[in-house]
Amino acid sequence: MGASLPRPEVFALTRRAGRGRSPSYVKHIHIDSLGLLHLGPLLLGLLMTPACAQGGSAGPGAIDAATGLQAASPEASTSPDVAVVADAGAPTEASSDVFVTVDAAPPRADVPAVACTDAVDDVYVTPPSLPPFAAGARGDVVRCARDAALSQSEVQARITAHGIKTPATTDVTLYRIAYRTTRGNGAAGVSTARVYLPQHPMSLPLPVVTIGHPTNGLASSCAPSKDPASNEDLALPWAAVGYAVIVPDYAGLGNDDATQGYVDNHDTAFSTLDGARALRKLLSPGAFSEKVLMAGWSQGGGAVLSSSALAKSYGCDGTLAGVIVFAPEWPTRMNSFGYVNMLRDPSALTILNGVSNPVVAVLRQYAYESLYVGASSAESTFPAANQAGIGGAVTSLCETPLGGYLQAFDATIGAFIDEAFRTSFLACVDGDGGAGCTGSAKGYYSFLQQNVLTADPNGPPTLYVQGLSDLIMPAASEAACNLQKLAGDGVAPQVCVDAAAQHTDVVPRNIDFALGWGQAVLAGTTPPACSAAGMPACTP
Repeated sequence: MGASLPRPEVFALTRRAGRGRSPSYVKHIHIDSLGLLHLGPLLLGLLMTPACAQGGSAGPGAIDAATGLQAASPEASTSPDVAVVADAGAPTEASSDVFVTVDAAPPRADVPAVACTDAVDDVYVTPPSLPPFAAGARGDVVRCARDAALSQSEVQARITAHGIKTPATTDVTLYRIAYRTTRGNGAAGVSTARVYLPQHPMSLPLPVVTIGHPTNGLASSCAPSKDPASNEDLALPWAAVGYAVIVPDYAGLGNDDATQGYVDNHDTAFSTLDGARALRKLLSPGAFSEKVLMAGWSQGGGAVLSSSALAKSYGCDGTLAGVIVFAPEWPTRMNSFGYVNMLRDPSALTILNGVSNPVVAVLRQYAYESLYVGASSAESTFPAANQAGIGGAVTSLCETPLGGYLQAFDATIGAFIDEAFRTSFLACVDGDGGAGCTGSAKGYYSFLQQNVLTADPNGPPTLYVQGLSDLIMPAASEAACNLQKLAGDGVAPQVCVDAAAQHTDVVPRNIDFALGWGQAVLAGTTPPACSAAGMPACTP
């Protein structure tokens, strides 16, 4: 019994999720000089397996630099994912450690790494029993459905139809998902989203690209992910050149998660930041770099600016590398969107306050009451006689027909803002903290105060694009005042002024420039220049 016994084999198994396949594993086999004889057939089989590294495999007969072993020809392989590497920490000359590694497939950006077998309609129905919500669950994908596949020529045709000149380089597959997030009131929530995955990504790892969509309304049917043509000028161009993109609907829009927090800076920012998390969790590890790029238009521009302001306090899964906004709808003062002006003149014709301001007022009041007070109070800020009509319109009509409804049915401002609520709110605005500023108006006033965020002076580079012909988010009363607010917070965005752009065409007129700007920021190079000439002074 003088000879030493062979050292026992020790197997260590490490599981790593792989796309559409069994998890990869690493098996450690410790063999000493005698064990080599006992395990000769096994070792011989292992040595006949070709090496495969993530950076490419060695050619036939090549010597693997890491192992000193000769690689078998690919034709002889029946297990192309198996590699044999030597343990750098072999304890003695008489014993060695051999690692048998089955690597996961290289990361991919065109196919989800999670189960994606839900029916499309089921994406909008939250699973009935979700685990308790915690910070680590933000962005967890709870529903996933394959939507549609667009060939490169179809992608090109769609973006060209919007006047976009950037050439498409890839096919794109669309998915719809639902993911977990936090609501503005602190409750757990779920947002739905559309995801665009390029068949041929620009390069791996990719940055995460998150898009903030414009106002669609609060009705369930208004969720942009339900409209196959939505955001073709804003989101599809990024996917067309090889980026993976997510467009959150914002929690509560389109699904059964209460009501969207309309122009609620916290609520929409949380959905947007967690949308980035959801896209990262949707694909296999290694598909994404740490960089996150966000772009948004109108309401989505406000959501993106809010995300930038809250990224450090709420947490951004990665590094927010750049922010692009087109004519953002971003409440930075009490009179944003002409709200206080409307309250001061209830007899004014709705149409004289513009198409958008009455719609914004109605949607924001309804959303606040529903989310922060309770669903039964959602219509309480409207005149009693008109509550059913306005409430029904809000829950059934999208933005444009809702605007038509308010213009036609509610001819004056006083027809959609309750008189007691109006006078009490103005008492709050005018500094009457006593008997005048009370009830639901006081709560709403406090909410609007807290809804104004302080921008991060150390935040990411920001591109602010504004059209001077915009009647929805006018340059003087909205853009210039937002820029004044940003400057006061120590933020100096790059401002691009398009004199001819309206609210409806500011994106397609400038998305080619924005793509180049975003790519430069992501690459760490100097972004292209543009002119800020013509931006007026703030007229609040």
